[in-house]
Amino acid sequence: MSETVGYLRGAFIAYEPGGYPDGDRRVIPFRFNPETLSRAFQVEQGKSGSGTEGAKKGGGKGDAGADASSGTVKNTFTVQVRFDFDDRHDIASDLPAELGILPELSALEGLLFAAESPADAKSDGSEPVKPRQQRPTVLFVWGKKRVLPVKINGMTVNETRFNAELNPLRAEVDVQLEVLGDQDAKDNKAVQDALAFTAGKRAEMAKQFLDKAASQGTNILPL
Repeated sequence: MSETVGYLRGAFIAYEPGGYPDGDRRVIPFRFNPETLSRAFQVEQGKSGSGTEGAKKGGGKGDAGADASSGTVKNTFTVQVRFDFDDRHDIASDLPAELGILPELSALEGLLFAAESPADAKSDGSEPVKPRQQRPTVLFVWGKKRVLPVKINGMTVNETRFNAELNPLRAEVDVQLEVLGDQDAKDNKAVQDALAFTAGKRAEMAKQFLDKAASQGTNILPL
């Protein structure tokens, strides 16, 4: 991933399994950027050695502790995506008006479901049940410094206006997201690249601040 991501608006970008970086992708830009973005970080306790037995004893090899290297950081957040037929995105302006914003909503909801292969599309339903296909890899793009690989844990869709065909004209969608981690990145190049890109930018931004703060240290520390 490089600085050329260049989105002025937030977006979801989805790659089908094995489709990154050269395969087809689905791009769902935000018409209205959310006014707030609340993120939650939780350090999950890691265990090693004798596992739960050590944890029961309150320490030792079995209790790695929340700050140990075996612990993982879980990052979750919710983003609200708004759609309005009267002020829809330019890329959707040529869609049939009678459909309202149903195409946009359908594209967003489609990120929850496993990709349908060409073979599945031709099936007449007589074949044995096949193993479930993988869901797409979804990237949450928020500016030029943050590209997060995410798992969509749920959506709450609130439709508030409809046309004569009962297609929605206005909707707000709360999307619950969980940032994928190193375990998910093992066999997924898109997740690897997104995590590395964002971690690098985080370190770069933090260094800029810390270097500046260090130069002012004599005015802060009484030592």
